[in-house]
Amino acid sequence: MGRLRSVTVALGLVAGALSAVAAASPQPAAVAATSADAPVVARHARVPAKAPLPGYTWAVTRVTAADLPASWRPGCPVGPADLRAVSVTYLDPAGHARRGTIVVAASVAQATAHVFGRLYELRYPIASMRPVDVFGGSDDASMDADNTSAFNCRATTGGTSFSEHSYGTAIDLNPVENPYVKGTTVLPAAGRAFVDRSPRPGVVVAGDAVVQAFAAAGFSWGGSWRTLKDYQHFSVSGN
Repeated sequence: MGRLRSVTVALGLVAGALSAVAAASPQPAAVAATSADAPVVARHARVPAKAPLPGYTWAVTRVTAADLPASWRPGCPVGPADLRAVSVTYLDPAGHARRGTIVVAASVAQATAHVFGRLYELRYPIASMRPVDVFGGSDDASMDADNTSAFNCRATTGGTSFSEHSYGTAIDLNPVENPYVKGTTVLPAAGRAFVDRSPRPGVVVAGDAVVQAFAAAGFSWGGSWRTLKDYQHFSVSGN
């Protein structure tokens, strides 16, 4: 009996020690309660929304011969009085809002402003938008710079007749991503990386929102031509 009592006392001492350790330890129940009370975040909610764009603005101004030192000369099919400089907001490839200017015929100035407003809304990236006079009137230099432009009194590519650009009724959009392709000829040279026409930023493909935006404003796309493909080219006449 004395022996049984000794065992009972010993067990009591062990139980007391374990209770003391448990009391001194952090309570996992409290942690569990905190975790359970935390709000549940849906997976799709973790993707940040696109930042709102600054407001789109545009302006149309008259131009003079002095504004077109390299792109216009006497004998061109239209004069400076028939042209307008359209200044618009656009997004560069990094997603930053920029200000660009394009010279077009007065008859399509407002339509041009509306087209680029739609492209801005679509977040379509534009590498550069400057009058071709910045490049000395050189279509090749403008294309090499991936510059979006319009009026330039020059002959058609590989021809002698006036280009649609000579009338200010054609626009070349992102020439590198949307090159001129005829047989083995690709202009600009950097456009060879985009001949396959796989969808990428700045690339225009048949039936996309960019083609639709230009079509709504009365412009036809050179990417739909049969004998050659001028993916950068949008014109009023279809030429």
